[in-house]
Amino acid sequence: MKKFLSLLLVCAMGMSIMACGKSDQPTPNASPGTADQQETKEANPEAAGESGETADDTSGKSGGTLHLGETAMDTDLASKNPFLPQNTKKELLPLMYDRLLYFNPVSTELEPALASEYEWNEDFTELTFTMNTDAKWQDGTDFTAKDVVYTYTALKDYPTLDTYSLWEKLDSITEAEEKVTFKFKAPFTAFVRYAAEIFIVPEHIWSAAGAPDQNLNEQPVGTGPFIYKTYNTGTDIQFDANKDYWMGAPKVDNLIVHIYNSSPNLTLALLKGEIAATFNTIAMANVPEFLTKEGAEMQVYAGTSNYSVVVNHTNELLSDKNIRKALSMAINQDDLITRGEYNGVFPLSPGWLPDIFGEMVSENAKSSHVFDVEAATKILEDAGYTKGKDGIYEKDGQRLSFTYYNQSGAPAQQMEAGMIQQWLLNIGVEIVPKLATRAELIQILQTGEFDLLQFGIDFPPDPYALLNTSFNSAMTAPVGTATPGTNYFRYENPEVDELLAQVAEETDEEKAKELYIKIQDILAEDVVFLPMYNLGAHIPYYDGIQYEGWLTDRPIISAKSLINVSVK
Repeated sequence: MKKFLSLLLVCAMGMSIMACGKSDQPTPNASPGTADQQETKEANPEAAGESGETADDTSGKSGGTLHLGETAMDTDLASKNPFLPQNTKKELLPLMYDRLLYFNPVSTELEPALASEYEWNEDFTELTFTMNTDAKWQDGTDFTAKDVVYTYTALKDYPTLDTYSLWEKLDSITEAEEKVTFKFKAPFTAFVRYAAEIFIVPEHIWSAAGAPDQNLNEQPVGTGPFIYKTYNTGTDIQFDANKDYWMGAPKVDNLIVHIYNSSPNLTLALLKGEIAATFNTIAMANVPEFLTKEGAEMQVYAGTSNYSVVVNHTNELLSDKNIRKALSMAINQDDLITRGEYNGVFPLSPGWLPDIFGEMVSENAKSSHVFDVEAATKILEDAGYTKGKDGIYEKDGQRLSFTYYNQSGAPAQQMEAGMIQQWLLNIGVEIVPKLATRAELIQILQTGEFDLLQFGIDFPPDPYALLNTSFNSAMTAPVGTATPGTNYFRYENPEVDELLAQVAEETDEEKAKELYIKIQDILAEDVVFLPMYNLGAHIPYYDGIQYEGWLTDRPIISAKSLINVSVK
């Protein structure tokens, strides 16, 4: 029997923020689904909805316009290409596009999307997806298995699009009778979660549009709940409801995403009630004021984005583990989370794996970060550094002075950068602050032209995918060349590479757990980055005032929630 099993991840929700919406936080459960648990998977209609399910009934009327808000620069909207991480406002893509599967970060479950079910073969070298026959492209064309083959083949034909290097594991992809079979060179159980990351594009449009890595996709056509209508430069992006959406027609007729050039401006509009919700942005200092408003709610959950100070290991000074350890010990993570994020985020382990992965997380790595200014300065002095007249440590004519990039137009990030920069100064390290837009930061990260850079790195909901993408030597590149993955640290460790190769093919849960813990312990020992926090979301929204019907068992700005929202 072909099945679709929930992805069993632990979501450790140890923190809350004033009022965290009306939904209960998910209960911690078993460890991540491994090969022993994944051979057959069955849809859970109660949690996910079967193909063609309509939106839940509410007392709200149909019609009207839903107003949301988001921060963006024109450079963020230069492209609507779902393959490209830069110059594409990724938060808007799920309005227009679907993936084979959907990862619900609130329940930590995988749910059906363009695939209604999937099945592994006996040795986990072949994975077959059955297509959702209710799905249609927004131009009325039927969605088919050929669209999936085209999308994944584009990753092979244009390697710059294969940001997860999937074709290093894939051998072939074929389709027949509305089924798609992925064949792997060796067992690769992590792939099922990668399938929840890749947006599927229509072959009949993209095959005639030239090279997919050059396509700006000015008039996107997807299978999603909202149809792109127009972008009014610097003002808003307008969408029409997709009345043929496979999960059910949205209850509103239109959706407008109002664009703001900074978090404070967006927050001001939110406080005035001009928008119903944002895509995860609010000036954190205004959270207490927002929560005094009638109907104001905050949806908070841990998730798949790690914020850290990215350390460039190609820098001669930062290649010294003693320096990195001293910098890490200077950071007061608790203070950062409390003052900077109002307890709306979660501690980040020096092993990189967050608590949503349950027993796969190394407790030793989690506890390895220590805030200790005296110990940090002692490390520097033991390494031969002495303070100059200006209070900055130096050795052999080299001062501990580093550039430090962070995001412009993001007050919380700038405040946190100021806190970190002061803490580093407290141990005799000079910081030269630099601001850049999010799009610019991504480019700087990819090319490696920085010393320290404060940023949030998103990752697929799988421990292997997370660790491999960010720490495998194959996922980095020389300075000046774009990285194929998110190893922006430019970290290389043959032992980690070998452990990643082993766990990629491991189908036994306990053995995989041992390997994951070894990898995390090495990363923590090497102090690869300066930990800040893990973020799923802190989404502000108004409920029951002008709009109702938000679903809080998933992100309130997810497709299934948005199609259920109605105007009162």
